[in-house]
Amino acid sequence: MPKLRRPTKGAGLRIAAVLAAAVSLPVLASPSAHAIAWDHTIHSDDGDPGARLRFEANGDIVELCDIEADGFAAYAEIYDPKTGQTRTLTVGGNGNCKRRDASDSGWNLVEGRKYSFMVALTEGNYIAYPDDETWTA
Repeated sequence: MPKLRRPTKGAGLRIAAVLAAAVSLPVLASPSAHAIAWDHTIHSDDGDPGARLRFEANGDIVELCDIEADGFAAYAEIYDPKTGQTRTLTVGGNGNCKRRDASDSGWNLVEGRKYSFMVALTEGNYIAYPDDETWTA
């Protein structure tokens, strides 16, 4: 029968490190729920707004939501007066949203530059109840 030995001091530390890593791994691997603290929000200019546009400068996150079952879709434009470039978003269906951010092609906004943000309702080529603001990226 083999003789049992007491583990050396170094082996005990290695076992403790392996156990600590095994316990902490699920915590490190679980995704963190990062709530966005929106810098700016505007709504379409109808009496009971049907569209909402939100902007978070950190990451250039733009979110457009259709927030009312009114037969219209939500529409947004982000205009860069320095370059003349306009980015557009459209989303329809009550409760539906679309997001774009700096990682999406063409949506990386220049830090410190002012942009014109417009939100409205749309039906085909018809734009209704626009509201706009100028915000800094």
